[in-house]
This record gives sequence, structure tokens and C-alpha cells, in this order.
Amino acid sequence: MTEDLASASNPAPQVVQLRLSEGAARLVPSAAAAPPPRIDRVTSEPADHIETQRIDPAASARPPSAPGPHRSSGDAEAPRGRAGLALATGSLAFVLGTVNVTVTNVAFPDIVRSFSGVSDAITGWIVSGYALAFASTIIVGGRLADRYGRLLVFRAGVLGLLVSSIVAGFAPGIGVLLAARAVQGLCGALTVPSSLALVLPQFPAGRQASVIGIWAAAGMVASGIAPGLAAVILEFSSWRGVYLAIAPIAALAFLGSLRFLYETAKRDLRTPLDLLGVIMGTAAVFLIVLATLQGRHWGWSSAWTLACFGGGAALLPLFLLRSARHPEPLFDPRLFRIRSFAVANLAVALSMIGAFTSWFLWPLFLTGVWGYSLLGVGLAFTPAPVVSGAVAILSGRWADKHGFRGLMTLASVFATAGMLWLLFFLDENVRYWLALFPSTMLFGLGLGVLASHLNSAALADIPAASIATANGVHQSLRYGLAAVGVAAAIAVLGGTHEVHLYNWMWLLLGALQALCIPLMWFGYPRGPASAR
Repeated sequence: MTEDLASASNPAPQVVQLRLSEGAARLVPSAAAAPPPRIDRVTSEPADHIETQRIDPAASARPPSAPGPHRSSGDAEAPRGRAGLALATGSLAFVLGTVNVTVTNVAFPDIVRSFSGVSDAITGWIVSGYALAFASTIIVGGRLADRYGRLLVFRAGVLGLLVSSIVAGFAPGIGVLLAARAVQGLCGALTVPSSLALVLPQFPAGRQASVIGIWAAAGMVASGIAPGLAAVILEFSSWRGVYLAIAPIAALAFLGSLRFLYETAKRDLRTPLDLLGVIMGTAAVFLIVLATLQGRHWGWSSAWTLACFGGGAALLPLFLLRSARHPEPLFDPRLFRIRSFAVANLAVALSMIGAFTSWFLWPLFLTGVWGYSLLGVGLAFTPAPVVSGAVAILSGRWADKHGFRGLMTLASVFATAGMLWLLFFLDENVRYWLALFPSTMLFGLGLGVLASHLNSAALADIPAASIATANGVHQSLRYGLAAVGVAAAIAVLGGTHEVHLYNWMWLLLGALQALCIPLMWFGYPRGPASAR
């Protein structure tokens, strides 16, 4: 706990940090010939030594709402070791949010066989229920974290994931399993936005891209490796073991939050939250995602599908209009006036449709056209997420020093090339090393940068007080449009495995990805955020 004892009347820039250890303290001046120092912070953290810390007065005076470093005025950087463990804890939470999708895709056929008397329309909600709950409430999760406390919301979400994973693993019937999956989605929406907001203040502002890159890389690597691990579990156990395996990860994240995370939100509850806006915004996203997920079963021209699309489309502008006028909205639309936030979110909308849809199509192609087993599919795609994770981490330092514009443009070129490679080389002939492996490597190189640093690019100029909310908006676009891409792929394929239909999908996804090249080069601000 730190307490500001600075005197406004003392203009001396030299500062001293006083550390209390076992009831004793020693004072070490920051400059021998300087005027009498002022004590800027007193910390009660355990310490075996006294250390001085020079604090930039201009940075200390920056209001919490100012764009730039995501640090509230009372936040202090954590020691390097503790900050690293805090990042590991936050990354585990992001892993929980991503693997719940990929492992279910692998386990789904086994789950359906366990409930053989249940219709496809109901079992489909095992996948759709999680996606719908997650995508429609993640903005609310971020806003609750910024308003009521990020640590409180984070711990509640992780505990919920722990309990719901155990319930899903021991579910006696389809109803309990569907309820557990919905709770998993809701709790994932609480943990993902708050996890990053808790971690960023523990690092220097100049390492923001590196930190977000590691955080996002953990999710990418886990989501790529998880299908293979799930396939191994299915070989020796059943789908229940897949969900039970998530519980220890949640327990580890919760224990880490008790030791390595601290509250970073400044609560201000004087103005009531716009509850009507919360309902309108959540309902708008819910209806659009619901129609996207269920359109295949209902029929794209059915009354239910059109009503959901129409209702969501009507509510969305009303929600934005109300939010612009309310003093405490669910989401402040003025954030989109920040150029970096607007451009990066448009880019993520284009690129993540291709990313998630490709990860959906590749296993279908390998099993339906090339005849691969589930284990073979998992092994075939293991190198790509590993490459993505490594690139995400290594490129973070470049982004911290030089900004995101050139890096994102080059990554978009690689990702586009990976898509178009499939269009020219992938066919009925099983040629993994010629047709698929080069594509996944190119796509992995591009996606490793895009999936991680588009997140960094979107949050680069966001005020510290809104970081969790802004991250929630970014993740909502990411996963909501992923559902759109998957639904479009299902509609195009129509349950068949004709190669020319896959080629149409590669062409469409490659074209969307190619749009990111001029968007990032001409639209995103130059240089790092610290220089703007």
C-alpha cells in the first residue's frame, strides 16, 4: 500500500523512496548535493534493503484519464519477478477463455454420442451456448471490472470457471451440461478483459506491446495445442476428462490472483451505471450472434433469423445514441474517436474472421477430404500456433520502440499469402508438406503478430480508467465476428466436402485479410504511442 505524502509547495524534482522493514527505516537521498528531498511514496512492502527511485514529475502529474500509459496515479510498478508472475496469472485466464472453444470442437462428436437420443438442434448449443454467452457479455464484463474492481471481477470469473468446468465434467444430463457451458461463457467474459487490465499497470509503459504480446501469445499457443491434447484425452478417457482438465488451470489462476495481482481500478460509484444501456447493448449483441449461430438450423430467411438480425440491428444504434448521452454508460462511443482504437478494431474485424474461420475449416478439410484422424489433425497444426506464439513475443520489442504501423502491414502480407497459398496448392491429393505446411507457417507468422499486437494497437492510446472496457469491446468484435465467419463457412459448405467450395472460402478470406494491408499502412498512426 502506498501513500502520497508529497507537498505541493516543494518544487524540487529529486525524490526519495522510504521502505519500512521490520520496524526500522533508513533514508537514502537521491543526490548528495541536492536540496532537502521530499518523500514521494512510503511503502510497507517487506524489504531487506533500501532503494531509491526517481519518479518523473510530469508522469506523476498525468491525470488517470489521459491517453498514454495504462497506469492510474496510484499504481506502482511491481518488482520484475512479481510482475512476471502476475503476467503468467493473467495469461492463464486468457488461456481459459480460448481453450474452452477449441477443446469443445474436438470433443463434440464424443459428446453427441453420449447423448444419442438428443436432437442436433439441442446438442449444437454445447458449442453455441458458450460462444453466445461469451460474446454478448464481454463488454459488460470489462465495464464491471473498471467500475467495481478488476480484481474482484477477475476472481469471481475464475472461480466460476473452476466450478462450471467441474459441473460440465460430471454433468448427468444434457440440460446440466448446457447450463454449465453457458456459465463458462459468462465467467470467461469476466476474466478476459480484467486479466489484462490487472497486469499492464505492473510494467513500465514502454513495455506495453511486449506484455500484451506475451498475454495474447499464451492464448494463441494454448488454442492451437489444446485440440491435440484434447484428442489425446479422448483416446484414453472421454469428453468428461476434457472439461475436468480445465479445472486445475482455473485453480492455478485463482491462487495466482491471491498472491501476485492487486487492484488497479479506481472505483467511483457516485453516478449510477446506465442499466438500460447495459440491457440494450447486451441484447443487441446477443440477438445478432444468436441469429448468426442458429441461422443454419432455423434457415437464413426464416422469421426467427430475420427477427433476431433486425432486432439487433435496430437496438445497436439506439444503444450507441443513449451511451453518448449518459454520464456513466456501458461503453463510451467517444473511444472510437481515438484513431488507433478505431483502425485497429476495424483491422481485427477483417483479420479475425479469416483466422477463426480457417481454424474451423482446416480440420474439416483434413478429416473430410484427406481422411485424417482427430489426433492427426492435432499434430498437423501444432507447429503453427508455436510459431505464432514465438513471433508474438519477439515482435513485441519492435512494436514498443517503433510502433505498430509497419509491423501490422507486413503481418497482413504474410497472412494473406498463407490464405492464397491454399487456393493454389490445396486439393484432393494428400500433400501436407507442399500444400498445407507452408500455408500454416505463413499464416502463423502473420497471425502471431496480428492476433496479439492488434490488441496492443487498439489499446495504445486508451485512457487508463477505461482499459478493461476497451479490451472488452475489442474481444467482443474478435469473437463475435469469428462466429460470423464460421457461420458463413457452414453456409457455403452446406455439409459437403467439395474442394471448389473450400477454394471459394480461401479466396474470400484472403481478400478480407488483404484489406488490412492498406488499412494499417494508411490508417494507423505513425510511431509508438509514447511519441504521439
